[in-house]
Amino acid sequence: MYVNIGELRHRVTVLRPRAEPDASGNLVAGDCDEVFSCWAKVLPFAAKISDGTAEMVREVDYRVVLRYREPSDIRTEDVILWQGRKLSPAAPPYPLDGKRRWLVIECREMVEDA
Repeated sequence: MYVNIGELRHRVTVLRPRAEPDASGNLVAGDCDEVFSCWAKVLPFAAKISDGTAEMVREVDYRVVLRYREPSDIRTEDVILWQGRKLSPAAPPYPLDGKRRWLVIECREMVEDA
């Protein structure tokens, strides 16, 4: 995959879910904190529709490319917000071509129809 700096046209925000203890001491999912926002190239590259017995589930896989930062800045439990869509990293981020120029995040969006 070739990436040019001019192709980073999509504004993405990385959100990290915050877990807070309740009155019993159990961790309960709370709001999300913004980790960072940056320009990225977002490419949808696969789609899957599965029609189960109860509901139809649509899955769209995305490849998000951004300027290199430490892969530990992005965790697999983080959420990437792009154009109102919530993308979940499907795997740990990796540098493109093994160089420290671009960081690639494989993400998945699951949409359940009512």
